[in-house]
Amino acid sequence: MKNALPDLHFSASRQSGFGLRQALALHCASSDTLYAALLEESGMVFADAGDETLRDQGETAALAVGAFHAVQEVARRLGDSVFEGLCHEGRERHFYISPVDERFMLLSVFGNETKLAIVRASAIRTAAILRECIEDGATPEMPAFRSSSNPNTEGDLVVDRDYFLPAE
Repeated sequence: MKNALPDLHFSASRQSGFGLRQALALHCASSDTLYAALLEESGMVFADAGDETLRDQGETAALAVGAFHAVQEVARRLGDSVFEGLCHEGRERHFYISPVDERFMLLSVFGNETKLAIVRASAIRTAAILRECIEDGATPEMPAFRSSSNPNTEGDLVVDRDYFLPAE
C-alpha cells in the first residue's frame, strides 16, 4: 500500500462542493486502487478517477453491472438478504464491485500489491461520500471520450462518416 489516508480525510471531504471525481480520486489514493468508477444501474459510467488506460467506452461498465446484479440475485436466492459486493481475483488485476445505493455501485480495480480488505474499507467510506454527493444533486462527471486514432469517436458511439450519405 502506497500511502493510506486517515479517516479524517474522508470526514473533511464531506464539505459542500466536493464532487464525485474527487471522492473517487480519494478512494484511489487511500486504498492504492488503480481505477475507480461510479456505475449507474443501467451500465453507464457516472464518474471515474484513476488510471485512464483502464477506462473503456462503456462495455466494461455494462458487464460489471450485469455481473453484480446476477451474483446479488444468486445471494438472495441462497437466503442472503444483504449483499456486500462482488470480488474477482485475476492474475495481475482484481476488481471489487460494491453497492453505493439502490441505483449506483462502485467499481474498484487494483493490483496484486493491494489488499482487498483495504479496498473494501475504503469503498464503504467512499460510498457514504458518493451518496451524499448524489443526494446533493451531483450529475455525471465524465470527460468526453476522444481517441487520437479515430477523431470520429464521441462517448460510447463511433461515428463512421463514410456510412452516411452527404446531405443534398
